[in-house]
Amino acid sequence: MPESIDPPARPLDAVPDAFTTGSTVLVASAGEPSRSALGLRLLARVGTRDDAAVVVTTTESAERTVETFEGLSSAANRPSIGLVDTISEQQSVSARYDAIPVVYTPSASDLERLVMALSEVAGGVAPSAGDRHLLVRSLTPLLESAPTARVCSVLDRITGFRSGTGLTMIGLDYTAIDAETMATVTEQVDGILWATRRPSESVKLTYRPSRGHHASQTEN
Repeated sequence: MPESIDPPARPLDAVPDAFTTGSTVLVASAGEPSRSALGLRLLARVGTRDDAAVVVTTTESAERTVETFEGLSSAANRPSIGLVDTISEQQSVSARYDAIPVVYTPSASDLERLVMALSEVAGGVAPSAGDRHLLVRSLTPLLESAPTARVCSVLDRITGFRSGTGLTMIGLDYTAIDAETMATVTEQVDGILWATRRPSESVKLTYRPSRGHHASQTEN
């Protein structure tokens, strides 16, 4: 069984050059990606202060997500963000966490409400001069609560909430789904960024175009 890349303090290797803007990328790891803050760490790494990002959180609250993200880089260097929170009790309410716009939805399984919430947040999150990215911190709860084909249809729709040269990053615990589901989800992305634990305790990042998707996990 692959080892989890927890905890968040485990250092990341350099982001591969092939992991570029204008792509939709599955960020695959063993274990729940939110626990290692993998997507947020990548956003802090590739984003700039001129960028903005819409972040969907499906396992942790908006408050916890903001606290984690703010601890990853200085305010002068990190992108601005807006959030869709699918798990907190303020369900279906638009709010602000400090200066950060947040829209709450009843659950991760309400996919139509999720799309509507993303549209609302994206309208209020505009980059000053750079790109707008989209981060789904963990796709696993959506796949657990809705048919795979329906989730993939929504993924195709929400990619439009990033700018043309922005990144869509979709976190996924690949050990929590079967090979058929993995193959189906992979059809929706341009490539997979595999995050695996090195013996040295750092996290290795390996990018593969989606054509070579599932077999590549055995290479790491």
